[in-house]
Amino acid sequence: MLSYQHIYHAGNRADVLKHAVLCAVLSNLARQKKPVFYVETHAARGMYDLDSKEAVKGAEYPDGIGRVLDLKNPPALFQPYLSEIQRLNPDGKLKFYPGSPALAAHYLRPNDRMAFFELHPKEHAALQDNFGNDSRIQIRKADGYRGALSLAPRSKEQMVVLIDPSYETLADLEALIEWVPKALRRWPNAILMIWMPLFKDGREDEFGAYLADLEAGGIAGARWPEDPDSNSALAGTAMISYRIAPELIAQSAEIAEICENLWAQSV
Repeated sequence: MLSYQHIYHAGNRADVLKHAVLCAVLSNLARQKKPVFYVETHAARGMYDLDSKEAVKGAEYPDGIGRVLDLKNPPALFQPYLSEIQRLNPDGKLKFYPGSPALAAHYLRPNDRMAFFELHPKEHAALQDNFGNDSRIQIRKADGYRGALSLAPRSKEQMVVLIDPSYETLADLEALIEWVPKALRRWPNAILMIWMPLFKDGREDEFGAYLADLEAGGIAGARWPEDPDSNSALAGTAMISYRIAPELIAQSAEIAEICENLWAQSV
């Protein structure tokens, strides 16, 4: 059943960590000569109107990107991420929030390629509206796991794959457990980046350990203080990145530490 729509959660704490790490990686790759082939298995709509009824109903962005923008001196590591948000909102009022497809479209170059998968009909239609005119981008209404495995980088391309599922059900987790080893074998030189929620009950611990054992990589995770008034099962967020450069692993960990410290101050 397709029910998850990220518009209700756009710009939240998990997005801050995920997108700050993604921008650090993409801006680094865009400074290199090698062309990039960027793939998303669960793209959603890619650009969000925070004045929409869905975003206002979810109301998660004020405590996420809103808190970062309130900082008088944002950390330098956040600059690749914040610069695009500021470009989209030149009057200083936070209205438009770029999802990962929008961030990739901004940072990647004319000779780079992108492929976005989205199965939800409404999200796919919005994704098509937002990026259908960009000749660098293929947009596919298909299962991202199966569809992505049918793709391959061209000669000399650096492939980057972002996996950001909803984790709504146990089946979502099982699908990822089955898919990641296949992807690592299918693309031996590709960068894989996986967003993972951290739960109050620690249910992700075994899954995280499994992913960490598959291949060396970087894990950047941050938890936030427990809110007794919240019904959310989430207690934090993490990014697992395979095959990124050591300096990017260090930067990702520093971004996570900054996030955790910022959220701790909100108590």
